[in-house]
Amino acid sequence: MMIPSICFVTDPAAPQPVVAQAIAAAEGGAGWVQLRDKTLPDAEFAALARTLVEALAPYDVPLIVNDRVAVAIEIGAAGLHIGQSDGDPAAIRRRIGPDMLLGLSIETEAQIAAVPPGIDYLGVGPIHATGSKPDHAAPIGHSGFARIVSRTDLPCLAIGGITATDAPAIRAAGGAGLAVISAISRAPDMARATRTLRNAWSDT
Repeated sequence: MMIPSICFVTDPAAPQPVVAQAIAAAEGGAGWVQLRDKTLPDAEFAALARTLVEALAPYDVPLIVNDRVAVAIEIGAAGLHIGQSDGDPAAIRRRIGPDMLLGLSIETEAQIAAVPPGIDYLGVGPIHATGSKPDHAAPIGHSGFARIVSRTDLPCLAIGGITATDAPAIRAAGGAGLAVISAISRAPDMARATRTLRNAWSDT
């Protein structure tokens, strides 16, 4: 599966419902939607994931599940994204099988050395401080992103306070794309905001 230039990560605290966010992002050209909610119980998360899979099907946009390994397996998600504290990536790869896409969050250069075989892409950041994840690691900036990209052959999505103005630097550093939360979810016109991000990436 190709890594898209724009990946939208859902925002349960945004004004619009998650399904509306996802549809608007898909309409605006996001290549993936990642369902992320740290507090929703598994059963409700799984139900929401199934709803999103159905809602995104007309746009041919796959759903990536954040953190919830069992849910990703249960619903047959296109992909799973895990963080540094979500368990052993190699063991998780064995659980989900060879066909599901598996992404891993990277926050520091030191973590690159521990990335095992079986990871398909990296989510690298936070680039900037962000309110979407109050407990985030120290921001690495564009220069930190570039250093991490230079140390891996895996596609890298930049995340953390990303806006359209980041596109030129992230692309110049060799990034595969942008993982975006609030620049889409908190925008008055979410589809238009997504198009702006896509255009910013394409124009760099």
